[in-house]
Amino acid sequence: MTIRSITFKGYAHRAQGNIRPASLRSLRSLLLITLSLVLGACSEEPAPAAEAPTVAPVVDVTVQELNIQVWQGNIRTFGVVEALEEVNVAAELSGTVQAVHVNEGDPVEAGQLLLELDPQKRQLALQQSEQQVNRTRAALEEAQLKLQRRRNLSEQETISKEVLDNAQLTVDAATATYQQALVSQQLAARELADTRIYSPTTGLVDIQAVEVGEAVMVGASLITLQAMQELRVHTWVSEADIRHIRAGGKARVIAAGLAGREFQASIEWVGVSADPDTGNFPVKLILTDETDALRPGMTATAVLEGINIPDVLLLPESALVDRDRRRVVFIVEEDAQRSVARMREPMLAAGFGQRLHILDGVAPGDLVVISGQERLLEGTVVSIVSED
Repeated sequence: MTIRSITFKGYAHRAQGNIRPASLRSLRSLLLITLSLVLGACSEEPAPAAEAPTVAPVVDVTVQELNIQVWQGNIRTFGVVEALEEVNVAAELSGTVQAVHVNEGDPVEAGQLLLELDPQKRQLALQQSEQQVNRTRAALEEAQLKLQRRRNLSEQETISKEVLDNAQLTVDAATATYQQALVSQQLAARELADTRIYSPTTGLVDIQAVEVGEAVMVGASLITLQAMQELRVHTWVSEADIRHIRAGGKARVIAAGLAGREFQASIEWVGVSADPDTGNFPVKLILTDETDALRPGMTATAVLEGINIPDVLLLPESALVDRDRRRVVFIVEEDAQRSVARMREPMLAAGFGQRLHILDGVAPGDLVVISGQERLLEGTVVSIVSED
């Protein structure tokens, strides 16, 4: 800053050599005023430049128009192939395992020999029973001959009626003994046959529970089979989807281990109570296609066809975002020739797959933001872009 020099002209009395008091006071006041003006000018700072107005950024978003529709979606789950029937082959008599003819995982046909128990004791028992049958048959035949002779003599009235009655009682007793021997022979033959154990069904050997030389008791589990005439898939459905399927509905099963081969199925059974650990409901599917390539224990993807639900307004679950501990969506509206985002808190029911049933809060025709909503606030200016 430049300080200009100021010259003051005063009047001095040269003769006396002193300035007049009145002039001195005027000069002093003028100097003080001038000094204060100079110092004020030095301390003043330049005024700040005016700031340019801030322009809110435009956010690119993708939108979807909400429309009333009829819903029939597919519910995709994962499950395990299992046999419709599990057959436990148990020992019908005690004995020692003499031979095992199958291993775990082997396919078997109905009537195929699975294993054998030591038959020696049963063979001896059968021989004894056959001998007993022969003895009792001979005794019966002899008693019948005696009875016939007594009848002949009775006709000639050479013996008493009491003797004839006793001969008849002897025949009756011999007949009973013979019949009992026959039953014992049949039982011994059956036990001998039971030492050879055959498959009751076509299937796969799941568990081989015994080895050669092992002693088994009556009722002991020997082999467990997975019946292969029919297979099913055991899967689980979330509580949001369980009300959208019904028994008898169609389904598809995709086996991951068979290069994605697809099999047709139907919904056999829908569980009425959820698993307490997962909250999911059990569902069983019956495979209706040829299933020779499938095996129990294989994992598979199940695609269940849902029931028709008319007049629903569905919201993509991905459109929801959190704002102040609320689940909200943004819709796009026109405001002064600009597209702006408006926040809405919809009332929602249970979902349909990855979409939610809208009850209130948004309406048909609304453009709901499905991409870019994370950067939005109420009134944000947006630019709608098409989905790639």
